[in-house]
Amino acid sequence: MITLQQISQTNPEWDLESFVHVANDLLPQFLPVAETGDRAQGEVNPRLVRYYTTQGVLDKPFRQGRKARYVYRHLLQLLIVRRLLAEGYTTGAIQSITTVKNDHDLEALLQGGVQLTVAAANPALAFLQSVQARTTPPPGGLPLAGAQGALPSALSATPAPAQRRRATQSETSFPRWQRVEVLPGLEVHVREDFVPPSTPQEHENLLQLMAQTLNPLFSSRRSAP
Repeated sequence: MITLQQISQTNPEWDLESFVHVANDLLPQFLPVAETGDRAQGEVNPRLVRYYTTQGVLDKPFRQGRKARYVYRHLLQLLIVRRLLAEGYTTGAIQSITTVKNDHDLEALLQGGVQLTVAAANPALAFLQSVQARTTPPPGGLPLAGAQGALPSALSATPAPAQRRRATQSETSFPRWQRVEVLPGLEVHVREDFVPPSTPQEHENLLQLMAQTLNPLFSSRRSAP
C-alpha cells in the first residue's frame, strides 16, 4: 500500500481523475476504523473535490492550459477534510486549518504531533477531543511527545456536558487501571480514561511509540552479563 511519505518524496502533480484515485487509496489509513469498513462512505469523486474547492477548504488547483492540476498540498487538505468531516466537524470549522496551515503542519495533523483549536459541530464525537483525552498526562506524569510518529498532542474544543461530568468525577476519585498480559513476563497497564487509537495510522503510531519506549530496556538486558 502506498504511503503519504512515499508520495511526498516524488513532488507529484495529478489531473483531477488521478488525484481522486490517489486520495481514495490513502483514505483508509486516516479515516476512523468504523468508516473504513464501508469504502463507499469514505471515497471521494471529482464532483466532491470541486465542491470542497468552492467551499474554500481546498486550495484552487493550478492551471495547465485548460486543465486543472493538483499537487501534494491538495492531497493533504483533502485527507484532513474527509477525516474531520467523518468526526462531526463542519467545513466552516475546517477551513481555518486546511487553507492557513503549511504543508508541514498539515502532515503533522494527519500523522500526529500538532496542536490546533477547532470548533466542533459535534464535540462529543470529535476525534480531536479523543486525542486530547488520550494525551492528557496523569498527575505528576509527562505527556507522550517528542518521538517521531508519536501520538498527537491536544486539539481542543468545548467539552460536552457529559464530558464535563466525567472530568469532575475523575477529579474526586483515583482512575482505575486494567492489567493486560501480552506474553509471559510482559504485561501492559491501561488506565480507564485512555482512549484507544481510532485509525490505522494512530494505531501504527502507538505501536511505534511503545517500541521506542521499550527498546532501551530490552537493549540493557541483552547487554547485561
